[in-house]
Amino acid sequence: MTYSLPKRLHGTCTAILTFSLLIGFAGCSATRIAHDPVLCSQLDDILNRHNDTGAMLTGRVVDLASGTELFASNENVAVMPASNMKLVISSAGLDLLGADYKFKTYLARDGDDIWIVGTGDPAVGDNPLAKRRGGTTMTVFDDWVNALKQNGITRINGDLVYYEGAFDAYRFHETWDHDDLVHWYAAPVSGLNFNDNCVDITIAPTTPGQKVSFTGTPPYDDLVVVNECITGKDEAPTINRMPHANVVVIGGGCDKKKTLKSKPVTDPGAFFTGAFRRHLANNGISVDGEVRSSPTPMGESLVPPTDAIVATHTTTMPEVLWRINKSSQNLFAECMCKLSGQVYDKKQGNDHPGSWAGGERAIRAFLKKNGIDDSKLKVADGSGLSRGNNVTARLISDILIAMHKHKDFEVFRESLAEPGESGTLRSRMKDLNGNVFAKTGYIRGVRALSGYVHTKSDRWLVFSFIYNKIPGSVQPFNKLQNDACELLYNWDPENKEVDTTTENDV
Repeated sequence: MTYSLPKRLHGTCTAILTFSLLIGFAGCSATRIAHDPVLCSQLDDILNRHNDTGAMLTGRVVDLASGTELFASNENVAVMPASNMKLVISSAGLDLLGADYKFKTYLARDGDDIWIVGTGDPAVGDNPLAKRRGGTTMTVFDDWVNALKQNGITRINGDLVYYEGAFDAYRFHETWDHDDLVHWYAAPVSGLNFNDNCVDITIAPTTPGQKVSFTGTPPYDDLVVVNECITGKDEAPTINRMPHANVVVIGGGCDKKKTLKSKPVTDPGAFFTGAFRRHLANNGISVDGEVRSSPTPMGESLVPPTDAIVATHTTTMPEVLWRINKSSQNLFAECMCKLSGQVYDKKQGNDHPGSWAGGERAIRAFLKKNGIDDSKLKVADGSGLSRGNNVTARLISDILIAMHKHKDFEVFRESLAEPGESGTLRSRMKDLNGNVFAKTGYIRGVRALSGYVHTKSDRWLVFSFIYNKIPGSVQPFNKLQNDACELLYNWDPENKEVDTTTENDV
């Protein structure tokens, strides 16, 4: 059969009807390029539907069974990945730390002082994870109060001391937009974290025309709430945080109880410990001394001496990966990045606090181990919030190929978002539930989607579709990615007439 291809396609699938061999690609002994001309034509029509806007696509599709590259477009062009950067750090972190790794935060006793010691766990008080365990944000504090009382401690005669030195002192990446720093997704990064380093304000109506009532989770004495929200006012409620200060302003109107968007605090360690002190007081345990930070750990290592530990909060690797990839929670990715750097550097004989630079070293070591070209990679942060990150569709798809062969692949795949389920794909491609496992990505001008498709012909495909230079809304590009995944799901190498009808077309 002879195929007549659109002229524009020849620049997209440059190797159509060719068969090449690439050595050392993504850790594979051999990867073939045999672009499927029908699939290329149909993907090209879908993915470039809005190319008149000036948006640029970089994309790639690989058949995992044969190792064949089926489609490629600008696959070697460096682009901003947005939250597809989380695929890079979650893969490197899982490989370095292992699926059985436990993230821990300690409550310990040293004489009259009580210590809170962080080792990089991002999940203490994280509400979604607490709910999965049948608790709330405050459950860990309840558990610690009980542990103190069981140890005969009903009054703390000394200080409440905290240590957050597992990570360096840089809480915000220098490339993050200054305007983002008052929003939850740019919360400060620390070795000691609670409730995603945010306060959640819940408002409730009172008398019409009067100010609403409000509560904060966790209760925190150093937070100032300016209440300008009026019961019954015909406006949506608003919340804003002042720059560089733990001051939030609530405004607008309210006619029913509602929890507003989380707002970050400025000092995670002081926030954690201050909120715990308030919880102690609410449960009858007074602290005679002050809340203070220690520049050095309690013992000779990050972990307190065994006989000093009163309680330990533990988070599993699958839980952290779930929040990184399925929920796209930035703080979790940043902690994974810095922690990976700290562990990697220590294995090289350098006992440094975790840092973004160390995270980059860990990432590049993972890529080198898997034979993945990192020449166009730029690592600024772990979450993809920074516009200083660069990847290629080849690099992202190569990582996904390497992880498919990894001993902990099932753990990795289960961390990815699935259509119609909780996570960032819950409202997309619901007809593909159970057949698409992917990571979304969004910052201004960028829309990314990369992952795996299980086709109806029982094959597994890796795909990466990343758009940059999108003017205005990225929503139209969601539809293109959705339709492309639908096409891949229906792809059958034995049937050249691929069904391109999607649920949205009928």
